[in-house]
Amino acid sequence: MKAVSYADGKVKTSDIPEPKGEGVLVQIASAGICGSDLHLLKAGTHSPHVAGHEISGVTKNGKNVAIEPIIPCGDCSNCYKENYHLCKNNSKGMGMSINGGMAEKIIVPESCLFELDPRVPIKDACLVEPLAVALHGLIQTQTNDNHRIAVIGGGTIGLCSIVAAKYLGCEVDLYAKYDHQNEAGLKLGAGQLSGQYDRVLDCVGNDDTLDLSAKSAKPGSWIVLLGIPLKGINLPGLRIIMNEIKIFPSIMYSATEGVRDFTVAAKVIAKYPTIGKTIITHRYHLEDSEEAFKVADDKSSKSIKVVFDPLAN
Repeated sequence: MKAVSYADGKVKTSDIPEPKGEGVLVQIASAGICGSDLHLLKAGTHSPHVAGHEISGVTKNGKNVAIEPIIPCGDCSNCYKENYHLCKNNSKGMGMSINGGMAEKIIVPESCLFELDPRVPIKDACLVEPLAVALHGLIQTQTNDNHRIAVIGGGTIGLCSIVAAKYLGCEVDLYAKYDHQNEAGLKLGAGQLSGQYDRVLDCVGNDDTLDLSAKSAKPGSWIVLLGIPLKGINLPGLRIIMNEIKIFPSIMYSATEGVRDFTVAAKVIAKYPTIGKTIITHRYHLEDSEEAFKVADDKSSKSIKVVFDPLAN
């Protein structure tokens, strides 16, 4: 079967054996290129594993599923506390330490599968993963429909944050760098940044966006760090301290009172099944991996989410 991987700073499509072993065989329907995939590529990563952690597909018995791409130990103290994304015993990450979803097929534990509502187009359901990322930050900061939300950054995580916040009943505004991102945010129901907010979601993670986040946060509010800085960032300390602004670094997804973020994310996309028309801008066959990654990294292409569609003709 065809599969995408990294080698010495380049992306390649290869023919590899079909997966075997324990678990559920899933035929991949969509696999998104994430910003972290681009970072790994630029870092010159050489990996024997198939890339991709934003994954949806179809099981052998015909169920449409989204795949949670981390496999924790289930035994450590963090796993017991529902913080399995912080597993102490080297949890396995699809597309990182084990094979991911940029391929024709994958075998995963049944616990990683989330059945999708029939209304959800399977070719768009790789968006469940970034929706879960956005929801994690909102849920962990006890966000509710009384809160006004600012989203800083109009990439996939930023746009999914708009959708997740709307699902929770919040008013949402967006600040994005590029016109096509602002247009997408408007289609998803976001307004323009104005005034101060109860929750500010920094979906970029650099000096400028953290400074804007601090200026946009009400006294006593939260800044949620969803964007991952590639290097140290400067904290606008005086403004944050004088206004007792709380900062929540948010990574991946977990569970709260027995409900996994992925479960909620599947409900979100069921409520808003057409979001893929706005967020997914480009689709490619697996054999076109070099072009797909090039477009994903080139904002002049007006790309937001670039997706592999292995089932496409």
